[in-house]
Amino acid sequence: MAEKEKKTIEIRGFLHLDKYLRKKFGTIPLIHKIEEAIKGAELAKILEIPLEEIEVIFVNGFVQALDHIIHPGDRVAFLPPGCPGPYRIALGFYGKNQNNEANFKIKRNTDYALDEI
Repeated sequence: MAEKEKKTIEIRGFLHLDKYLRKKFGTIPLIHKIEEAIKGAELAKILEIPLEEIEVIFVNGFVQALDHIIHPGDRVAFLPPGCPGPYRIALGFYGKNQNNEANFKIKRNTDYALDEI
């Protein structure tokens, strides 16, 4: 890996976050310099993306929560809430970000007793 790549990350966004990043920074992928590891939520703050606009992040192609550590050389993409499809469970969206209010929550029906089933 070239020395320049070791001190940068490549950033993309999905859906409206792509449009936001293109408008704010003018290019996609955005190449952002970082000297040391950083959490996804910290990167969002630097890029001025509100946390409620992010459900999960992809880091090097894998779904991660916002507290995942991003290292120089990583590829990162921000995914907003509401991305449709059955891929949500298969890719791990549901399990990765339970503490994020933007995460889709499976509602549990507690209106019945187990012995009634």
